[in-house]
Amino acid sequence: MNIPSPPARDLFGPGQSRAIRDLLQSLFAAELLRPSRRLWLIFGWVSDIEILDNRARQFSPFQPDWPANGIRLSSVLRALVERGSNVILIARDVEHNRSFTAHLISICAGFENRMVVALKPEVHEKGVLGDDFLLSGSMNLTHNGVNTNDEHLTLRTDLSSVEEWRVSLEQKWAGLLQ
Repeated sequence: MNIPSPPARDLFGPGQSRAIRDLLQSLFAAELLRPSRRLWLIFGWVSDIEILDNRARQFSPFQPDWPANGIRLSSVLRALVERGSNVILIARDVEHNRSFTAHLISICAGFENRMVVALKPEVHEKGVLGDDFLLSGSMNLTHNGVNTNDEHLTLRTDLSSVEEWRVSLEQKWAGLLQ
């Protein structure tokens, strides 16, 4: 029996900023449960924003030493490389991103073979691609992108869309994957 893929889900900020935060939290929690072989993050602008709301310590099973407050992107990405995921972060080469990526590289020391960071001046794509999902749209992964700006995001889980993006990224960024 051929089971159809669920339709794409569209979200619009700032009116649905809570839904966007919830979606990001759900995607990264799912990644912690079953990390993608290769997790791609591509953004013009990226910040060390809160990704998981751990105030009720509901994410303690993932990382018992995480505090009972917001868990930032860098901590989640480190946990993913510790669990064996290969994380590739590609961002625009601007000072804002250099600060975040330098911090990320420092906390992921020892996992250089699983954490690839590239800053390129032409980066404008925006998305997160895992083994079985694609989140893409106009949103940068920043506080304003998630909470304030007029944004559009689409979540796709159909394997044809996911694989199309994966092939495109692997071709475009092949030099990073060696």
